[in-house]
Formats: sequence, structure tokens, C-alpha cells
Amino acid sequence: MTTRKFKKSDAPEVSRIMIAAFKTFLGRKWNWIDEKHFSPKTLAAASNTQSELDEAASFVAVEGKTVLGYIRGTASACGLGSLEVVGVDPATLHKGVGKALMKALEDFWRQKKQRKVHTCVCAHNSRALIYYLSNGFIPAGYRKDHFKPGVDEIILDRFF
Repeated sequence: MTTRKFKKSDAPEVSRIMIAAFKTFLGRKWNWIDEKHFSPKTLAAASNTQSELDEAASFVAVEGKTVLGYIRGTASACGLGSLEVVGVDPATLHKGVGKALMKALEDFWRQKKQRKVHTCVCAHNSRALIYYLSNGFIPAGYRKDHFKPGVDEIILDRFF
């Protein structure tokens, strides 16, 4: 398995992975907005953008030509980055895909001299929370009904 920068041609497969991954914990709360958020068109548009002060980077983990997972984050001129989203194909959990994706994004953050990064995770998504904690993130806050009613978020920070 290797990681590389996301290409627009990866968008359909990444869309499939992200939808499958998020449906595992959102269940009945999944809706058309989530579907649109992870559409190939939306993913391709958001994956590698750059402005004068901020830059986004996206990576995929691949085995041969098969995409196994996706991660997207940002770096800002002020040194505050973010981990926007990460997803691993449910069929490849516990095989190091998430760890490899995190390393790729960590390298990006270090190259961009980020002093701190932040993310959030659904409070009932224990698998993802454990992933973030094992990658050096610490809880920093809580948002009730943040993205949708009944879905609380834990805010996480990591310092470099």
C-alpha cells in the first residue's frame, strides 16, 4: 500500500468509500445532503484548492490501482491547519490505511509549518475517536447537534 495525492479521476471511487464509511455510523441520520457532500463532483472541487493564505491537500491510499481510503486537510498562513475528512473503505479496516493517510497529511502540515491542527468527530463514532486519539489529537470541546439534530461532535486539537 502507498499514498499519493488525490487525482480528480479518483473522485468516483473516493465517493463510494466516503459514503460507505459515513453510513456505518450515521445510519438512519444519513440524508441527501450527506450524499451531495460526498459526490464525485464535490470531492473533486474541494480536494486540492489554494488561496493566498490557505491551501488544501488530499491524499488517497492505494494498493495497485485500487483506492482504499481518502484524507483531506488544510494549512493556513497563521499555522492553524485542519483535518477536514478521512474515510477508509470498510472492507479494509485495521490494515493500516488510516495510519498511512494520517502520515501523508502530517508531512503536508509539517512542510507548511503548522503549529496546531483541529478536527471534529461524531460523538457516537467511537472507532474514529480512537483513531484520532491514537494519532495525537486531544479533546478540546463539544458541539451539541452540530451538523444535524442528534449528531453531537467532539472537537479535537493536535499540536506540532
